[in-house]
Amino acid sequence: MFTKIVRAGQVVFLRIEDLLNKIFSSEQNILYYHGAMPNFFMWILFLSGLLLFAYYMPTLEGAYQSVEYITQKIPFGDMIRGIHRYAADAMLITVILHAVRVYFTDRYREYRIIAWYSGIALVFMMTFIGISGYILVWDERSYQIVTMTRDFLAAFPIWGDSWAHAFINDEAISNYTMAMSFFIHTGTSFALLVMLWIHYMRISRPVVNVTWALGCLLGGLVLLVSGIYPATSGPEAVLIQTPTYFDMDWFYLWIFPVMKSIGYGWTWIALTVATLFVIFLPNFVDSRDDEPASVDKDKCVGCKLCSVDCPYEAIYMAPRTDGSKFKEIAVVIDARCAECGLCVGACNFDAIELPAHISHDYMKDIRVNLEAAA
Repeated sequence: MFTKIVRAGQVVFLRIEDLLNKIFSSEQNILYYHGAMPNFFMWILFLSGLLLFAYYMPTLEGAYQSVEYITQKIPFGDMIRGIHRYAADAMLITVILHAVRVYFTDRYREYRIIAWYSGIALVFMMTFIGISGYILVWDERSYQIVTMTRDFLAAFPIWGDSWAHAFINDEAISNYTMAMSFFIHTGTSFALLVMLWIHYMRISRPVVNVTWALGCLLGGLVLLVSGIYPATSGPEAVLIQTPTYFDMDWFYLWIFPVMKSIGYGWTWIALTVATLFVIFLPNFVDSRDDEPASVDKDKCVGCKLCSVDCPYEAIYMAPRTDGSKFKEIAVVIDARCAECGLCVGACNFDAIELPAHISHDYMKDIRVNLEAAA
């Protein structure tokens, strides 16, 4: 079933890709920058976060007042706060697009599986950053998030009480709690960069930046939404009063209605099952019987095009010892080959092929189909 879904998804993405190429051209097609768009929003978050950090006070007495001061007193402070909030939502949306695109285009296998696993870790880190960011506002919603998170952590078997105590950072909610939330928000943000390096390390030339035109478009959209729907706070949290305000952000706070609906224990079970499902999702599609790329030594002229174009550093050039007039020959590292076929397209001499997908056979089928269409 999953194999059929993936194949159908591939067809849908190819059609959307073709349509976007016709509208925006291939240079500005967002599907070609699905991994770069989250990076774009991440840098917006870092910049706007630094501006907010300059005035923020991570204490129970000062948090709410400092956020209101930023919003109402600092020039363009309300806009900066809105940009920070909506850039976070946009980053998660584009990360989901990136994950779906990667899955349906079959770019998670073999040497690229590390990118899939690290991507899952990045989503968890983004969620921690987002939730802790809402705590820092310290309105009634923040108060509910803290109490529900504490109870959620305490519901975990064996280590739950220790986790809950570490999160609150005291016997009760205090300035230490705000300090911990501030640390989670900023510390995890910088740790995100390390995980991104792991995410990229198996790709030699990752696309990490959008074009200027696309950047202006995405930045303009965030700015527009920030102006139309300004980021606001609810009533200030008071520890001796029961909070009633909870404005939802369905991208980051969706788990709290789930907790309230099914309980903390079942939420842990559901999260565990969902996480395992996503981790093993690549295994649900029938594995291909393809073999790594192979080099025809009689045709290889040592031009290096295949090694240059390989995004996974799976091909290197080695000195020839067979008496050929050419000095080097391409060598494939089987463990790194993702069977993507880029090397086949790079070679002008038909010296490298995927054994299960011979290019001559494909060219023959293409000519037959073109003749039939004509």
